[in-house]
Amino acid sequence: MTAAVLPASTTGILGLWDGTDDGKDGYIDYATGKTNVNRPKDFQIEVHNIRRFEEQPTLINNGYQLVSIPSVISTEQFLVSNKTPEGKAFIEDAYFKECKRVIEEVTGGAGEIIPVSFRLREQTGAKKSTSEKLGSVEARYAPRPVAHLDRDEPTAITVVEDAVGKEEAQKLLQKYKRWAQVNVWRPIGNPASMWPLCFINHDRIPDWTYDSHVGHVWSLNDPRVADRGQKSYDCVVKHDERYDYHYVSDLKPEECLVFCSFDSISKYAIPHSAFWDDNVAEDAPDRKSIEVRSLVFF
Repeated sequence: MTAAVLPASTTGILGLWDGTDDGKDGYIDYATGKTNVNRPKDFQIEVHNIRRFEEQPTLINNGYQLVSIPSVISTEQFLVSNKTPEGKAFIEDAYFKECKRVIEEVTGGAGEIIPVSFRLREQTGAKKSTSEKLGSVEARYAPRPVAHLDRDEPTAITVVEDAVGKEEAQKLLQKYKRWAQVNVWRPIGNPASMWPLCFINHDRIPDWTYDSHVGHVWSLNDPRVADRGQKSYDCVVKHDERYDYHYVSDLKPEECLVFCSFDSISKYAIPHSAFWDDNVAEDAPDRKSIEVRSLVFF
């Protein structure tokens, strides 16, 4: 039997920052849905398949990495994690330990690894506009087709302080020159063919920073605090023609993507987004995934 030929690239759509209607910082009141944020602007992109790269990107050198490390957690155990307190506690015990081992392997042994939160996401196959995801309470459990970073430095420091306390946080930040929030992202049940994850590589932008290429959306009455901890604002990524877009075709449940959703060295911070793949099969299964966020001190 002839092996399937892996696509070198695909095309698709994702949303990027398009400013506010009054020129001020963005905000969303989740209680009322009121916002001054313009609809994310949809961009047609070409997305290159990491599976076809001769030189594979690594977390240490590039901020993201594809790894093949199966989980012993069952599909049912993953899916119940946001339905019962017992299911959540199981993931925070058993699966957090697995993710810590994954990060230890890809970093060669980081100084400190502290898992802090997780998010289960489920999406039906229907194509959605990126604008439907902003301000929607229900959307926090769906893939986000808007390019973003989980944190920048001020909001990442908040995570450290919440995890270990302000005094210990200061010790860690003084001890380690590089630190990051590292996500371990894994499909559940089926390959992630529908709404795959896209990484935005900004290596061709030497002056890329959180200030130059990220817009802020301040949150009021934010229900996501229970899932991810306190965060004053979301970081939505601005467009740049020099971006390169990368993905992994049909990522399998026994594989995972490990990436820096914040990094104290901004060149390693990886903007990311679910994207609509123009070439996805019509009968592709709905996408289910789980990501665990950990503080990592290198």
